[in-house]
Amino acid sequence: MPLFDGAGMADKGVVFVNYNYRTGSFGWLAHPELSEEFEAVTGSNSSGNWGMLDQFAALKWIHTNIDAFGGDPDHITVMGQSAGSAATQHILNSPLTKGLIVGAIVESGVRDPHDPLCASLAENYKTLDYALPQGVNYTRSKNVSSIAELRELPMDDLTENLFSFGSSASWSFTATLDYYAMPDTYYNTLLNGAANDVPIITGNTRDENGATYGLNITLAEYLADLNSTYSSDFPAEFLALYPANNSATASGAYNSQFTDRFKVGTWFWANLWATAASSPVFTYIWDHAPPGQTRGAYHESEINYVLNNLYATDSPWIADDYVIAETINAYWVNFIKTGNPNGCDLTTWTATTNTSKTVQELGDGWVAVPIASDAKIALFDTWFDTLPLF
Repeated sequence: MPLFDGAGMADKGVVFVNYNYRTGSFGWLAHPELSEEFEAVTGSNSSGNWGMLDQFAALKWIHTNIDAFGGDPDHITVMGQSAGSAATQHILNSPLTKGLIVGAIVESGVRDPHDPLCASLAENYKTLDYALPQGVNYTRSKNVSSIAELRELPMDDLTENLFSFGSSASWSFTATLDYYAMPDTYYNTLLNGAANDVPIITGNTRDENGATYGLNITLAEYLADLNSTYSSDFPAEFLALYPANNSATASGAYNSQFTDRFKVGTWFWANLWATAASSPVFTYIWDHAPPGQTRGAYHESEINYVLNNLYATDSPWIADDYVIAETINAYWVNFIKTGNPNGCDLTTWTATTNTSKTVQELGDGWVAVPIASDAKIALFDTWFDTLPLF
């Protein structure tokens, strides 16, 4: 598809590979019978991470075969956005991929492992104890009682009504914490060290993860959201730092607290990464709104620029867009080749530290900007510490 056209990378000497993997019930179904089958082969009772294992297999194939395409098997950087960012994190973390990569680019993105968004966005996972009975429920919903019978059904039967079965409205096919492909919780993995201690680029777009360009909400809606998001102990404190007294200011305050939440959360994640890892983390905030749309710097809006493939689309690009694409692509290519985005007379992008409290603006500017005020950072830290860990 044009969005992921890699020719703009290949033009810079990068051997660019896309791959597919199983999704839905084909990629993420956990079931006791599948656990038995898997244990007989591997010794692990893992179940449900078939899509993740597909991705690991793709990486191993690339490592084995990429030299036939002009690539270096000992210099592989993995990159993903949104669901792909979760996939990239799993490759970083898993002992099954240890030593196969030299860098990782995680776009939209990592977050503090206390953040409740870890349970609802791309990196969400279920425990094996939760996923196994849900897999049984799914099988029953297809009017069969075994995996063998499920395998006899037409493919279309297995792809319909994926989100309507089971006892929980929160259920979806997603990764499973199996202590095999996924070795531990995100928090424990950060504390104990990921399998791959490699340089990382990670960040977010300005208008995603709750922040919405052109948002128009009332003051009452803003206050209600603060109460539902931050529980009884924190809404007043968040309102003091993100004030609004009418509908005209409510939308801006709402967006600001979400944007700060993922900037601060990414910085917290990088600090946790440094607990056991020595490789640098380069964080960014993408703030350029592509032309011809009204969603601002929306989720995935950086991809055409990063891959420098504006030519592959019919969007109404202007000269500035091509300059921005060349610049951000140069950062990415430098990182892929050297583990450092800097060089080629680009504005210096400094790796984050536990004292830096800055993030690199990419798009409408190319400078380090504060992630938030000290008071806001402290408030997010206090709030996160009251929440469960993922």
